[in-house]
Amino acid sequence: MHFSWLPIVAVAVAATLSVSDAAGPPKTYKNVVSFLEWSTLARQFQIWDLDWSTATHINYAFAKPLPDGTVSIYDEYSSINKHYPARGDSWNDVNNLFGTFGQANKLKKQFRGTKLGYSIGGWTLSTSFSSIAANATSRQTFAKSAVQLLLDLGLDFLDIDWEYPVEGGNGQPAAPHSPDDMKNFILLLQTIRAEYAKLPFKAELSVSSPALPENYRHWDVGAICGLVDHVNLMSYDFSGSWSSYTDHQANLYADPNHPVGSTYSVDGAVQGYIQGGCPSDKIILGIPSNGRSFENTKGLYANFTQPTKGSWVYGTSGAGVWDYKALPLANATEYYNEKLVAAYSYDPTTQMFISYESPKSLAAKLDYIKKHNLGGTGFWSADSDGSFSNPRSLINQAFNYFGKTNLAFNLNNINYPTSKYPNVATNGTWTAAPTTVTPQPTPKPTVSPPTPAPTPDVCKGNKNVCYWPQTNQVIPYGQSDCALFPESFVWCP
Repeated sequence: MHFSWLPIVAVAVAATLSVSDAAGPPKTYKNVVSFLEWSTLARQFQIWDLDWSTATHINYAFAKPLPDGTVSIYDEYSSINKHYPARGDSWNDVNNLFGTFGQANKLKKQFRGTKLGYSIGGWTLSTSFSSIAANATSRQTFAKSAVQLLLDLGLDFLDIDWEYPVEGGNGQPAAPHSPDDMKNFILLLQTIRAEYAKLPFKAELSVSSPALPENYRHWDVGAICGLVDHVNLMSYDFSGSWSSYTDHQANLYADPNHPVGSTYSVDGAVQGYIQGGCPSDKIILGIPSNGRSFENTKGLYANFTQPTKGSWVYGTSGAGVWDYKALPLANATEYYNEKLVAAYSYDPTTQMFISYESPKSLAAKLDYIKKHNLGGTGFWSADSDGSFSNPRSLINQAFNYFGKTNLAFNLNNINYPTSKYPNVATNGTWTAAPTTVTPQPTPKPTVSPPTPAPTPDVCKGNKNVCYWPQTNQVIPYGQSDCALFPESFVWCP
């Protein structure tokens, strides 16, 4: 398997902005759940329908990168404007944050161990990544605007979902791409990390990464993993309506007797990333909570006709995708291949074959995660898994398998005094949060050290305020609170 390695200078620069990449078993596992912006519309699945107590990270998909590098909210109505009066939204508070993000901020205060983030890009919104990453100015614009969204929306992390550097993805036509994409991708991540360094709290950074070798063969896996807290390995969609024959969509192991010789497998992708230099505990194993269907077929590894049915059919699109919560369909028989760790259903009457994750296949993958010291699970997506009362819920199964005490329920951040939304900014002040939710003994009172008087040009004319020079913002802190963050803020007398 081929990986493209960058010059040693680039890797050395990456190291100066990297997070810890020590290998070995994770102290805690992550249960990352994707929430789709559009699920609140026709699908009527809201952010409060997700069981926050089972997810360590909620990944909101997707923000849109614009050609100049600005990161924008794709559907502003759903995300920040829609009012939910029954859940406390008032039309009188005209400047507040509403929509899904408004509700999510309320839920963050209830579920302090769950972190909320924003995934940028995705399959249909990756067309500008190549040009953005190739230019220092647009990289800076991207990083600053993404971090500004994080501060305004009250987020804990950002996820970069570029599909895909160098290859441009498998779509027709492929997204714009360049041989220099991987080098530039690393520069883009470094730029985001540089912006993170200005924050007075720890924000996390992740990437969503491909599981097919033709897509990740050019990835500098070691350098990427050195810059992120984890990678969301999209280890699914190996087959679908685009395929030439029916097949498994997320088999853990390759079939040595595959009639066409396909070697796609989840294990192949995981081992490829580890061999490429990614610490195993940074790999989040992607789990599909939807099924891929094939119609008019005799079963596995057979011909089929284009699907016409599915849970996601809207007009002329969405056929061939089924919510996991609807599977197996009535009268279909569920099968499980223990050697491949792959599940599917088949109905000989309707001649429909559907490949999906089942409780049996997930159980084997959870054992695999522990055996290979992976970082946890990542589910695409919450709405397909269904309500948390579903006894076959895959998300709940992962939560129960790891156990609450073994999951990374570290305190989220709820203090964003510079947010442009009053209901986010009035949360309080930035304080140094403990790394876990374990109660800490009350410390003895201390006297904050006096803040050294800054040089006149640093304050830029501001007087008697706490000032953040990197962002040119006045922070609503008194002098003693301002002194708690000497690396970020200065007191201007």
